[in-house]
Amino acid sequence: MSERSDEELMVCAREGDLDAFTELAERHHAWLERFLYHMLRDREAAEDGAREVLVRVWLARGRYQPTARFSTFLFTCARNWWRNWRDGSSRRPPVISLEEQLGPTARSVLAELTTPEDVPERELLRGYERFRIRRAIGELPEAQREVFVLSQLEGLPHAQIAALLDIPEGTVKSRMHHACLKLRAALVEEE
Repeated sequence: MSERSDEELMVCAREGDLDAFTELAERHHAWLERFLYHMLRDREAAEDGAREVLVRVWLARGRYQPTARFSTFLFTCARNWWRNWRDGSSRRPPVISLEEQLGPTARSVLAELTTPEDVPERELLRGYERFRIRRAIGELPEAQREVFVLSQLEGLPHAQIAALLDIPEGTVKSRMHHACLKLRAALVEEE
């Protein structure tokens, strides 16, 4: 990959440079997929969404102005795509299956559950904990979930989240505080 900044690459892409856009897409595809997965709780939809967002960015390249960070432009496109997906769908995102939560070893763990042999309880409990936490995050109100995902799962500082969402930093802190309270209450209630 080159040493050019995201903004420089996007300006080149705006002029029709497909190689510059490909490099930009490679830099940000994993982040897009992770963000959408946390918002949708559906791995296939997140993969499809990440590709679609990148196509939309390519199609909108003529409107790109390097007055802000490219990541802000990309986040806005991803957020708009997610909202359109959510509003165009009358269903809630599906709850993630136990098999998906346990990862690649899920089949063998699930097979062991059907046999009388000892089950690796610790792995099963960890998988269930991950499931509970992801489900609780998915039930947060949209504004709180967005801030929580960006802060806790993507590791962004509050100031950057405020810039991405175009809200005051105090609002980010408030939403984060309320999200944590709701998560704590949901997780304690289930125990």
